[in-house]
Amino acid sequence: AISLSIFSLIAFVNALDMVGRGTYGIADAALNVLLTAPGRMVELAPATALMGSIIGLGELAAGHELIAMLALGISPLRIGWSVTGTGLLLMVAVVGLQESVAPYTDQLAFKRRVLATSGLESFRTEQGFWTRDDHRFIKVHQVVDGRVPSEIEIYEFDDRGRLRLVTWAERADTQNPHQWVLLGAVQRIFEGSTVVTKRVPSLPWDVSLMPAQVELLVLPVDILSLSALYQHVSYLKETGQNVERLEMRLWQEFSMPLSTLVMVIVAIPFVFGPLRAATAGKRILHGSLLGAAFHFISHIAAHLGTILHLNAALTVLSPIAVLCGVAFWLYRRLG
Repeated sequence: AISLSIFSLIAFVNALDMVGRGTYGIADAALNVLLTAPGRMVELAPATALMGSIIGLGELAAGHELIAMLALGISPLRIGWSVTGTGLLLMVAVVGLQESVAPYTDQLAFKRRVLATSGLESFRTEQGFWTRDDHRFIKVHQVVDGRVPSEIEIYEFDDRGRLRLVTWAERADTQNPHQWVLLGAVQRIFEGSTVVTKRVPSLPWDVSLMPAQVELLVLPVDILSLSALYQHVSYLKETGQNVERLEMRLWQEFSMPLSTLVMVIVAIPFVFGPLRAATAGKRILHGSLLGAAFHFISHIAAHLGTILHLNAALTVLSPIAVLCGVAFWLYRRLG
């Protein structure tokens, strides 16, 4: 609760920079912070698990309860398993937030902010997305995985209001935000009383949408659910596109619940060992330093992995494996 409050306050201060753009006001900024709170809870989960475990076990150590348990013959391993069970429940909660709640609220906050700051009115209907560009009307039936516009229809009229060209495409490659590539396109050209049909496997299209409209159609990868991000990465791989950065992001999201569990496991030998007789302030300081160091090293490893083209899974999971090794070594010393 303390961590979430602090980081939510920071997010609110940052959101105030947008107040005054379009119809975006202070109430919108506060609602935006509230809607993005589940996403922050997921990001803070590893540090929260570490601090909570150290503080909770530290209180038991300070009250000599741990010593009493050990004197009764309860091994540190058994106590560790009890704490790990709670860590597993926390990990399941993180997965639920990460897959269901956080993506929905983050996307809702993002769309509300874009619509308010851009001055656009909502142009989404139950039948899809509609917009107009001079003599062209554009319809996108759906956006797969939040990133791939599909079933696209483009109606073009001449200066006299007569239908001149209809283009339908199965989906669009949006890697270039200024020029999409319509895939599986079919064009129907109206020439007087005749209609000429052409099938084009790949058709470049200069995007005539406003930047805010593109943002609402093609959501940032940061607010996609884990399953949607995985499907998007799989789609890009199938189409032969570069997915190194997105794959690294995917593994970072995948490792978040695992990092939460590992942090709980790491806290146990620390409290039984060097922090057993420490004060509450010292335990909190050590926990904060360990959590910050792990967060910093994990992000540095991910950036280096992307630059050096290293295996994404190996790069992301290496810091977690090292932390598990440290915990195991401490457990051996306790034994």
